[in-house]
Amino acid sequence: QCVKNLSVVICVDLSKPETIWTTLESLLNTIKLRVKKVIAELKRDCPSEANQLVAECLARYGPDHPDKDNLDIIPVPITIIGSKYDEFQNFDPEKKKIISKTLRYVAHHHGAHLCYFSSKMEALVMKTRGLLGHLVFKTQLSKTVVTDHSKPVYVLAGMDAMSQIGQPPAIVGSRSPLDQWKQLFLSTFPQEAEAVLPEDPTKDSKYNESIIDSVRIQKDEELERFKKLQERKMREEVSSGINAEYGVGNVNALDPIRSKCNVHWIATGYICQ
Repeated sequence: QCVKNLSVVICVDLSKPETIWTTLESLLNTIKLRVKKVIAELKRDCPSEANQLVAECLARYGPDHPDKDNLDIIPVPITIIGSKYDEFQNFDPEKKKIISKTLRYVAHHHGAHLCYFSSKMEALVMKTRGLLGHLVFKTQLSKTVVTDHSKPVYVLAGMDAMSQIGQPPAIVGSRSPLDQWKQLFLSTFPQEAEAVLPEDPTKDSKYNESIIDSVRIQKDEELERFKKLQERKMREEVSSGINAEYGVGNVNALDPIRSKCNVHWIATGYICQ
């Protein structure tokens, strides 16, 4: 049910184009697979709600959009934010053009909003705040489109088009426009190898924050105490229920339970799954 209220925000660092494609591709693929699975479950349990969710995303493009049959729209609101525009604006114009057009195509292809941002530029802070406010509170949204790669790009889902973005140069072996943009981007900005995250990123020494870490430790300890308390209560409830129905110490009386459900032995008794 949470998918009906879901909005996804992906942030890429415009000042590090060598990380942009890897970040976008991995996150979009993960989101796509997860949302597809959830939508399938929703269609099984409540098909009308699932169909409505998909229809709302497609509605942003409208029935007359020339690209509507050639897109792979993810049926939840997605926003791609390009951060550090204050550094990006000083890039070589041709590099800015390739980055901006590629991001526009990726956003358009997946049904996402695209917004450039810098915490050092008040106008972009306000514009991004308005976009996030719309995602969370459904407030009014600025529909002013900016596609000029020499300016902070701002394009809402459904308000761009392949004809406006333009075609990437034909590349041998590229099968689709998305693949062509990918190959152009990778040939211009070779990507860094993906960093392998630790099993628990919160314990990575690179991101130490003494105040936050101390609070986190406190909360982890509180959670462990709560879990132990709940487990003890559960064992007591199971034990008291069994004793009341079958009598204390009568282990053979548990055979009817074994025959009716999947039973796992724990230290103090049986739990039915």
